[in-house]
Order: sequence, then structure tokens, then C-alpha cells
Amino acid sequence: MADVERALAAQVGWNWVDDHLVYACEMLSRLRAGGIAALEPYPTSILMDDQETCFGEGSGVWAAFRSPELPPPPPPPIAPPVIAAVTPTTPVFVPPRGSSRRDIQRARTAANAAAFNARQRSEQMAVQMVRAAAEAARVANAAAAAARSQAMQPRWIPEPSGRITVTNRRIHLTNQYRSSPIPLTALEHIELTQPDRLRIRFTEAATSHYLELATPWAAPAFLVASQARFPHHPQLISGSWLPHGFEERCHIAGKACPRVR
Repeated sequence: MADVERALAAQVGWNWVDDHLVYACEMLSRLRAGGIAALEPYPTSILMDDQETCFGEGSGVWAAFRSPELPPPPPPPIAPPVIAAVTPTTPVFVPPRGSSRRDIQRARTAANAAAFNARQRSEQMAVQMVRAAAEAARVANAAAAAARSQAMQPRWIPEPSGRITVTNRRIHLTNQYRSSPIPLTALEHIELTQPDRLRIRFTEAATSHYLELATPWAAPAFLVASQARFPHHPQLISGSWLPHGFEERCHIAGKACPRVR
């Protein structure tokens, strides 16, 4: 029978997330029948109070929606280069031998006019180069400021993986760097976005935090927290926390699953 069950489960793509969903359905059935006291305790490695009971614990990862803690240092502004105008040298006019005074004056006037026009062109080119360099520096500084502003925008920042524990009083996150208890009474929002993804918002020390938990225990955590804190949650009432057609997949795979919707 075990081989038959594995073959049937393979046909419908049964996996470990589905096993936890069946566990969650059994939890919800018992919650509706006898409340939180009807749930069986689950072994845990965290220290608990006398009136606290664990209902699930396993590996998981989580991410916080926030800005980076250490902003990148602003780059020094780019200053436009100083471009000096190149003044052409005044040509030395040497009149040819035997030239009349009028011809000499005309030639000298033409040479001076050519030198003046050359200086004008040089100055105009220098002004254009300075304007172009200033515009390039402005664009570069604006791009650097925009990149720094984008780097400081809030986003999902993952933390090291660890263990997630669900009790009748809290959701406890533990990894190699920290141990963070999140009381159910501090929850302000909860949503099961996927069978193994849970998003919560809570307030701690007058600061609001937004977390996404990725764990097989997402559905049990959602049910325990919703039953205690959000009894009128739309997902809980409608049963949309379960994937569509989950009961039929359980029947095909030969899994016993209580009807909870």
C-alpha cells in the first residue's frame, strides 16, 4: 500500500508542502471543534512559559521590507573642468619688396581681420566646450544622486535562514544571529500569499515591521494567529488559504483530509 500511495502521490505532484497543508486542515478542524486547547503540543527547542504550547517548528527563511541599514556614502560631485581659450598668435606681416603704401595697409588690415576672426572662433569654441562639460557633470551628478536614492528605497532584505516556531502566544524566529519572539497580540496584519509564504506586520517599540516568512509551517502559523487575533479574516472564513482543488488532490493521492471549507 505504501508503494501505491507513493505512486498516486507522484501522479498529482504531492510534496512536503501538501503534507503540512493536511496537518493545517487537521489543526483547523480541531480549532473549530474545541478551540486552541484541542491542539496537540509539538516538540520545540525554545524556552517557553508555563501556559505556552508549541504547535509547530521547522526550518525557514524570512525577509524584512525595509531600507538598508547602512546607506552607501555619497560620491563626490563631479566638477566641470576649466577650459582655457586658446588665443591664436597674431601673424607677423612682412610686406613684399616694392609694395606700395596702400597695398601694405590693405594687407595689414586683412591680416588683422583674420587674426580677430580666429580669436572669436577660439573663444566661441571654448564657451561651447565649457557648457558641454558643465552639462555632462550635471548629468553625472544627477545620475549618482538617483542611484543613491534608489539604493535607499525600501525592499525585501533577506536574513540568514533559521527555525520558525509557532505557539499559542507567538511566532518565534531563531537564527545564528538573533532570537526574535513576535507576540500574536502585536500582529496588525497577516496574509498567506502562498501555501509556504506568510506575510505579517507587527509593531515593536513603536516601530512597524513587515516580514515575509518562507516555511512549511506557514499555513499552521496563519491558522493559529488568525484564530487568536483575526477570527474574521477573509482567507480564514472563505477557505481561500487552501489551494484550489486541494481536497480532490488529497482524495486522488489517498490522503485523509478533513473538510474545512
